[in-house]
Amino acid sequence: MHAISSPRLVQSRPGWRHAFLLLVLPLAAMSTKARAQEADWQVSIGGGGLYTPDYEGSDDYQLLPFPFVSVGYRDLFYLRGPEAGFNLLRLRPSDDVRINLGPVARFRRDRPEDRNDDLIGLGDVDVAIELGGALSIEYRDAWLRVSVAQDVAGGHEGLVGEGEAGIRFDLADRLNASVSARASWADRDYMGAYFSVTPTQSAASGLPVYQAGSGIKDAGAGLSLSYQLGRHWTISAIGGYTRLLGDAADAPLVTLRGSRDQWQGGLFLAYRF
Repeated sequence: MHAISSPRLVQSRPGWRHAFLLLVLPLAAMSTKARAQEADWQVSIGGGGLYTPDYEGSDDYQLLPFPFVSVGYRDLFYLRGPEAGFNLLRLRPSDDVRINLGPVARFRRDRPEDRNDDLIGLGDVDVAIELGGALSIEYRDAWLRVSVAQDVAGGHEGLVGEGEAGIRFDLADRLNASVSARASWADRDYMGAYFSVTPTQSAASGLPVYQAGSGIKDAGAGLSLSYQLGRHWTISAIGGYTRLLGDAADAPLVTLRGSRDQWQGGLFLAYRF
């Protein structure tokens, strides 16, 4: 079934599905400039803790412990947290420029109504598996990436487009950083699943009826710091801010019970083989 101040820290059913949603940002901090010298396979494992809203648009926060696995084979295949993809088209116009294009699949966690009292009466949104394509362009240590993917698992049943741009740079011999900006667009099905309130849901939840349409959903920025403890070990800290926009920002679930401002922070340790 589809559903639709100061942060409060809550404990609300942490698990692997919750953690996987937010692993792409910290894994991006582990990128290096020495790809030409790397082995064909790149494998990293690790774990840490993440402080994040317990659902999109919430002002309740949860601290999640999580494990992760990151796997890559040359520039052909990658698995990074909740996302996997194949770069079927790989162009190298120059030593400084890399262009990759190919299919992508990603996992989006469910949103059961019993996760938070603010969701009671809105019903459950199931797990989504989004299939689509991604294009990335890298110039030296800067990157631009866009993706479009459709849910095929019956979660939100919508289409989501995402764009991100950023740059990596060294702060010291073993300390590097990355900064990025991102934005996302969603169609009516996605927005309806997470932000609309039907008459039936209104009666059960106490929220006013609301119909969310397609449009720009959010925009934000992120920062990561990564320190190499040795040849294989890396410790990283990440932080991010996202602002809900458009119909997502105006949804009663957000304006009456949550917040348009979404913050994230985390610390993790990883071992690279």
